[in-house]
Amino acid sequence: MAFKLYEVFGRVDVPIYVKMKEKPKEARHLIRYKAEKDYKYYKCDYCGEEIKIMDNRQEMTGGIDVLPSTLTKTKEIKVALHNKCLKLLLKELEKEKKEQ
Repeated sequence: MAFKLYEVFGRVDVPIYVKMKEKPKEARHLIRYKAEKDYKYYKCDYCGEEIKIMDNRQEMTGGIDVLPSTLTKTKEIKVALHNKCLKLLLKELEKEKKEQ
């Protein structure tokens, strides 16, 4: 699993995705169901899994982090990461920095 810096470099802000509730399978052709939101989430830029956005930020499994220009060598970049992926990403970026 490698972090692709070029994928997140061009974006302005971290996108927020919306998970919709499933519509009933029976008699779908007879009734028009409205699309209802189930929850909002980010996609982790390191592993690609969902990070649910909750009202209580302390219960979230990750969030948005700002990588400073000293690590990215260009400008500050906002990324969505799990708590478990943050340490792995920092190790990977520091390793690249030492190699160059």
